[in-house]
Amino acid sequence: MSAAAVHDLQLPARATSVRQRTRRNPRLIAAGVLCACLGGLGAALAYTESTRASSVVVVAHTIPRGEQVSAADLGVISMPVPPGVNSLPSSQLSSLVGKQALVDLPQGSLVGAGTVGMAPVTPGTEQLGLKLAAGRLPVRDMPAGTKVLLVSVTGKSDGVASSDIRVEATVVTAPAVLADGSAWVLDVAVPSASAQQVADLESRDQLSVVRQD
Repeated sequence: MSAAAVHDLQLPARATSVRQRTRRNPRLIAAGVLCACLGGLGAALAYTESTRASSVVVVAHTIPRGEQVSAADLGVISMPVPPGVNSLPSSQLSSLVGKQALVDLPQGSLVGAGTVGMAPVTPGTEQLGLKLAAGRLPVRDMPAGTKVLLVSVTGKSDGVASSDIRVEATVVTAPAVLADGSAWVLDVAVPSASAQQVADLESRDQLSVVRQD
């Protein structure tokens, strides 16, 4: 190539400005590291809190719904209780004794709020305690909530049959036999209008329980 051709050859123009390499801000880097550390610390604290052992009330023996709770029915256990699990602290154990199981409480389950208390009385009804001799109620189990019929067993008086009394009722506390085996006791809910009549028949040992379901 001749010298004239070399002279005429145009070289690309040099860029007037060269992009400078972006410099990282040390403050932003430090802030990012700090946020990451704080996030990890928060997650660790949340995990520790969720797995921390708590002393809670547990069912030692199965308690059917409607049964009275005794001290022997309950116990205390130390265990991690996940958030949202219904449980009661061991400090409330004594306040549960003598109350009723509002739901079936199987052995080993946790006692939660609303599972033990006093059975509510339905408006328009009254709760009565009955004491009946053997043979005056079915042998089959009658847990709380069982629908029954209370009937009179007065027989005849002076050769004339007494009026037949039949009152629909709901078992509140399942029948339990007395220690001497002489009779069974249970609580029932009856219409308020029939409460006095049922109580009178029971006091004269003239009442029998018939299961409806």
